[in-house]
Amino acid sequence: MQSREDEGKRAYSIGNYSSSNDAIRIASSELRTVFRDFLNMEPTSMLVRGLPGTGKTTLALELMRLIHEKYNCFYISTRVSLARLQRYFPWIIGYLKDESVLSYDKIEKDSVIDLRLGSATGTVELVIDTLINKKRAFVVLDSWDALAKEIKHEDRMKMEKTMITVADTHDGFLLFVSEEPEMNTLSYLVDGIVTLSIKDDDGVSIRSMRIDKMRGVALYNNTYAYTLLDSRFTLVPMTQYNSTGCRGWSNNSNSGDGSSNIPFKRLDARAGFVSTGSKDTDDILRGGLAYGTTLLLEADPGLDMVFLNTILVCMILSTLKNNGKVMLGAVDAPVGSMLSSILQFCTDEARNLTIFSSSKIDTLSMYEQWFIKKDGKDTLNLLPSIVNINDSNYMNIMLAKYEELKGVDNDSDSDSDNNGNGDDNGKETADTAKPLLLLLNRMHVNNNRMYEGMLLTTAKDNGDVTVIVERMGSSNLPYVKSIADVHLRLWSRNGISLMHGVKPSLGTYAILLDREHPSYSLLRMV
Repeated sequence: MQSREDEGKRAYSIGNYSSSNDAIRIASSELRTVFRDFLNMEPTSMLVRGLPGTGKTTLALELMRLIHEKYNCFYISTRVSLARLQRYFPWIIGYLKDESVLSYDKIEKDSVIDLRLGSATGTVELVIDTLINKKRAFVVLDSWDALAKEIKHEDRMKMEKTMITVADTHDGFLLFVSEEPEMNTLSYLVDGIVTLSIKDDDGVSIRSMRIDKMRGVALYNNTYAYTLLDSRFTLVPMTQYNSTGCRGWSNNSNSGDGSSNIPFKRLDARAGFVSTGSKDTDDILRGGLAYGTTLLLEADPGLDMVFLNTILVCMILSTLKNNGKVMLGAVDAPVGSMLSSILQFCTDEARNLTIFSSSKIDTLSMYEQWFIKKDGKDTLNLLPSIVNINDSNYMNIMLAKYEELKGVDNDSDSDSDNNGNGDDNGKETADTAKPLLLLLNRMHVNNNRMYEGMLLTTAKDNGDVTVIVERMGSSNLPYVKSIADVHLRLWSRNGISLMHGVKPSLGTYAILLDREHPSYSLLRMV
């Protein structure tokens, strides 16, 4: 028979959506890091405030979890019973057990007090009694203002000062939870103040935690995004904590032949789909990008390009590692940077990559930079093909190259069938049926519109996958939206980078980058 704690853990682990283990691992320690210095100073009091639904109770319980080894924890609720707390937050069952449930007939054994029918005076007396008689008590009072708003201002101030003084005298900690974000009398009394809010950003709601006060602690950042996924209070790591490593991917090449010791994790997409190179993105897209899909990546001008490049590099590497071909229209992208992020994780597969660039680069010099010898043999023929283009001939050259590559595929199909390696119906084999991945850094709506339309239509008809990157505010954006099957918006706010599924509606996710190789996880923002 399962214990209540086991049931709680199981309830926490299931649901409509859970972010990947990688995302949870990266984000799980952030709350502890932010509050560590403040809690280590053993403060006396703290105020968590915010409107209903912002996650105040969840944060209070998480702080109780962080501190429970140093304090005897008590949760005093003026509105929620223990049974409901355990139903909403099953992970607290290990901290607040059934045998410790407070009731008025056995208060000395309780760690959770339900005062929904109590008075302000009775609540204060109970808090003081708990702080005095329970050694090193950590008391969460949720919600104090529900009772205190009926008290005269002067009496309320006296009660609050008395409770905080008793907490200080008896090495306790008193955490007030308030639904009066602006109007309260505790601001000048407590050692710390945290304000929770929900902000609307172009139709997307993002939860924000602001640290207004932490006495004795230097604040290098006071605003954080957070999610309440799986009934937990999870802070999203700031960009500087998780993007610096990917800028140094090329520094991890220690094998002596220009390749990385850390392999790229190839993902196998299900039949009829192309993997994005990210398990999380494949999951939210229900398997990846279906054959014939046109994907729009709408990027905010303020987005750190490391995040966009990581998403693109993962798509490229995944396709190449699955023996597919890639055409990259890197019109504005630095080709050298793109190659440095791709070639160190590729060997023979790089020959299936064709890059179109308007950078007027010296192709031979670029090849020499990445030319390596493997097992004593020249590998120049295994490097990507780089094609110099300009705005006037961009699309027609890409269309010609596309038809050339597809023609080679068709020839391979015929050879396979003639050699008896195809199926009985003359259809493509599993190896030759892989779609081509076509990435366009930006669209052209003037001289190249005819070639552009031909390329996109032909690619869709052939079952190939097209990814178009457009900047927010671009004049091309309405046109690209009209032809896109999938639309993902990328932008940065408060030090984090976000992905929002616009079409279809897939929710909002924080993008967390890996430090050691091109990979990223998605943490759902709820």
